[in-house]
Amino acid sequence: MQQALNPAPGGSLPVALARLLLRACVVLTMLGIMLVTVVNVIMRYVFVRPISGSDEIVQFLLALLIFSAFPLVTVERRHFSVSLLARSARGALRYWGQALELGVSTLGCGIVTLQLFSQGRLLASEQMSTMVLQLPLAPLNYAMSALSALAFVGILAALLGHLRSGLHGARA
Repeated sequence: MQQALNPAPGGSLPVALARLLLRACVVLTMLGIMLVTVVNVIMRYVFVRPISGSDEIVQFLLALLIFSAFPLVTVERRHFSVSLLARSARGALRYWGQALELGVSTLGCGIVTLQLFSQGRLLASEQMSTMVLQLPLAPLNYAMSALSALAFVGILAALLGHLRSGLHGARA
């Protein structure tokens, strides 16, 4: 736990705090999913009265779980990537391969962010909601867009840092 509070070398306290908050969000949403599922099973098989809208609650929590983990996984570069060149490539080929990977990831993350925000605006304008609980869908899309924007900023910073390290390495 102490490692989560201490910023990484070269990191800052706001970044460490953001990581801690995102990890807490991941843990709480996982706990929420487990609790809703367990209570729903008990209600269904013991009392023969399942929780109305439990599937919608789990879907909302799952979306928050995925998009809370998205910035963490992206910034820490723990996402899946093609490592065909990473192991065998050396020098400039490796540098530009990583730059290409970060560039494509930045572009993809930016597109996802914009699409989620655009879809949130559409859902808000049409006042779309879930069928059983009538939960509005736009706030969920806006939250996913904001979390995706955090991932975008993180991966963009990683790309700029990578390009800057290449420039410094070329001068040395």
